[in-house]
Amino acid sequence: MQDFTPILRRVSQLCESLETDAELREEIERAGFPSDKWEDLAAAIRSGSADTLTALLDAVEDAAADAGLDGITHPHREYRPLPDGLPEFRTISGWRCPHPHRCGRVYPTADASSVRWCAVTGDALTWISVDSG
Repeated sequence: MQDFTPILRRVSQLCESLETDAELREEIERAGFPSDKWEDLAAAIRSGSADTLTALLDAVEDAAADAGLDGITHPHREYRPLPDGLPEFRTISGWRCPHPHRCGRVYPTADASSVRWCAVTGDALTWISVDSG
């Protein structure tokens, strides 16, 4: 069975990149990623087709590199220590990727009414709650 983790990290990074820069999609298109390929990318994310998805992510990254943009689909890591004195039991709720092979992005919040959306596919994210302890 194929490990989708690296691909999902790339999808997550692309989603975050598009979400934080409203002009990014247009810049990538001007640099050579055809506008009709976004639908192909969304379909590959929804279906979980690893080969197609990898090829499309590579094409996005190549176009971004041609535009002088780095790391559009390659994530970086950030360390944040947990706060001291966490309770033994707690519930975390929020929105997560809705696709068969989830990218791993999660938006923790107690507000289930403010639906979040995938910046790549436009699909509504899924509401989840996780109990720990």
